[in-house]
Amino acid sequence: MPQLILLYDSASEVKVQEKILPALAKQQPSLHPWSADELPSWPEGTRLVTYLPDAVLYQVIPQIIAKKWVLGLLPHPEMIELAKGFKVRASLEKALAELNFTAEPLAVDQLYCNDKLVFNAVSIGDPFGLRASSKTESLASRWRRFKLLVGSLNKVRLRSFTLTTEKEKTLETAALGMVAVDRGDASAFARRVVDEVQADDCQLNLLILSPRSLMQAFSFLIASVFFGFLGVNRLPKYLGVIKSSAVKIEAGQPVTYIVDGQKYKSDTIQLRVEPGALTLFSHLLGKKDLTQQNNRKESFRVKGLPIGEARKELVAYPLPWIHHAGTDEFKDLFLVLKENAKTSEVYLTLMVLATLLALIGLFANSAPVIIGAMILAPLMSPIISFSMGALRQDEQLIIESGRSLVLGVGLALFCATLMTWLIPLWSINEQIAARLSPTLLDLGVAIISGIAGAYAHSRAEVAKSLAGVAIAVALVPPLAVAGIGIGWFDWAVFWGAFLLFLTNLAGIVLAAALTFMVLGFSPFKLARRGLIISLLVVVLVSIPLASSFIRMVNEHGITSRLEGQVFANAELQDVRVKPGETLLVSARLLTADPLNLVELDLIKQAIELELEQTIRLEATLVLVR
Repeated sequence: MPQLILLYDSASEVKVQEKILPALAKQQPSLHPWSADELPSWPEGTRLVTYLPDAVLYQVIPQIIAKKWVLGLLPHPEMIELAKGFKVRASLEKALAELNFTAEPLAVDQLYCNDKLVFNAVSIGDPFGLRASSKTESLASRWRRFKLLVGSLNKVRLRSFTLTTEKEKTLETAALGMVAVDRGDASAFARRVVDEVQADDCQLNLLILSPRSLMQAFSFLIASVFFGFLGVNRLPKYLGVIKSSAVKIEAGQPVTYIVDGQKYKSDTIQLRVEPGALTLFSHLLGKKDLTQQNNRKESFRVKGLPIGEARKELVAYPLPWIHHAGTDEFKDLFLVLKENAKTSEVYLTLMVLATLLALIGLFANSAPVIIGAMILAPLMSPIISFSMGALRQDEQLIIESGRSLVLGVGLALFCATLMTWLIPLWSINEQIAARLSPTLLDLGVAIISGIAGAYAHSRAEVAKSLAGVAIAVALVPPLAVAGIGIGWFDWAVFWGAFLLFLTNLAGIVLAAALTFMVLGFSPFKLARRGLIISLLVVVLVSIPLASSFIRMVNEHGITSRLEGQVFANAELQDVRVKPGETLLVSARLLTADPLNLVELDLIKQAIELELEQTIRLEATLVLVR
């Protein structure tokens, strides 16, 4: 077996003599201090262990590759990039323990960038936080880095790139920056977004950062600095990954690229991997099957990257605060919404059936039946279309969806009124009463429903039925109750239920329009008028809702103050209050002995003293033995 040679930095002579040589006593290496001259012409297969900084290794390793020597790496204090790229332990003892001098040497790939040796990574363009946090980085350091990156958000701008792989597959896209690494698990950033490999796979990994908005860039920053990304199976849409043995990157004009911390500039960047170029003593990189080199497949995970018109728009202008949907994406959604806005036979039929089902559920005081009507209701279609029309000031879409909405509401009121005349029930039960006093909480339900509806329509992978449930839950029952009010000629019932319907309708339209804008389906300049009108309607509707909400809060406050109180040896339970000229307090009085009128008056006076107002007491006496 050839003798082992220890090539070391002459400035580290003392450490070599005191620590490294004793640790390599079994191998009995010969010493060779580094000089700037050409290395001796040792024969092929010479076994070499280096204790050198990165700057020297950039000169040494090309000679090692050319002369086919076997290399072992020891961690030098200034060997930083090579240690990262080849996973060399920082501890000298651990690094020596992992070097196997008796096993078959391992041929590993070597990455080049414009024919420059790459130990760790290549950054192209604006890296903008493409270095993920390591486990050892302190929270204070992460926070300082995060603040610096946030400060550069206003300078963020994408540029056009053309990428061509070894197998002539081409991608024209816009990107903020890229990072190229050989071994995906050797980089703190790459190991979180590319497949983990046991050893070299004869391919490089090119990671492409293409945020379409400042919000996406900000999201990337948070993930990069504090969480370390989402992992290989959940690649964010603003990231792409290409695996190939060679990638040519053309920028059209000079672009900055950084090789292991050193800056360069060029309009063309050629990345390539030389399979099995470097022979190492076997260590953590593991084993490698070179028989698969010719059968390796390129991988393109670039579905979320901008192409076509989207690429041109992102290159021409600074990044918007929110992502603007591409032409194709908007076209598909607009066609769906335009179709949903039409008044069809199916829509009218489902509207009648949903209203009748809700009406029967209301009279039967049956929540499950009412839920069935919610799911059946088709009102979500014209409402979401109306929201988009209002957002983009599309008169045709507004008129078409508005007509469908008016016809649907009118048909629902007519059917509910007619059925009320045919059903001989004239009392307000729990389900009907629940829809007579809308508050700001009901507006919250409408807003959430609107967000759900718009989001579900804009994302093909989300089932449309989810939006139907979310929206119908806030619309059909109030319409049915309003029809009951007309049938009874009880305008208090009609107004209370119809106010709830208007509340939910206005809230859904505003929330859906805002959601569509945030998702990028309209610029703010175009959306401003529709949003302002929708907001004014919501504000006007909110005035009576706020009054009802304040009253509800006061009633709950009184109930909580009286519940469980003991007056004249009687405990108040199931306390309920009803506002009026004089507040009505209804409660069960739990007592061990019967109460006379005098004692009831004392309890009433005690409650009035507690509430500091006059009340009417409605008491149910319960004897407890």
